[in-house]
Amino acid sequence: MPAKILVIDDDYNIAKKSREELSKAGYIVTIAYNAAEGMEKLKNEKPDCILLDLVLPDESGFKVAQNIRLLPEFTDTPIIATSLKHEEIDKHIAAKSGITVYLEKPIDYARLLFDINDVLKR
Repeated sequence: MPAKILVIDDDYNIAKKSREELSKAGYIVTIAYNAAEGMEKLKNEKPDCILLDLVLPDESGFKVAQNIRLLPEFTDTPIIATSLKHEEIDKHIAAKSGITVYLEKPIDYARLLFDINDVLKR
């Protein structure tokens, strides 16, 4: 059965491109455009991996990752964060927030697919 990926990103074009690339690779993709919608879809869809933008209109992606980690059924679900932020401190905060992999935007989809396969041990 294909793995399910939840994409949480407020940028419509990035979310659409992520869905296209991940679907081509055989994943089932669900999109949420803000943190609240993302948390709702997380609980309903039970994804195997989360692709999370760190800058969302209603909540910091760091806080979203922390909230995900507080839910017992998602403590080990891989979270791949994407961000325009390139500072080392952001990578440090990401790790402390429970983020598994930190990717800088623009997203390199070959790298993203490698990271997803790696965290899902495929």
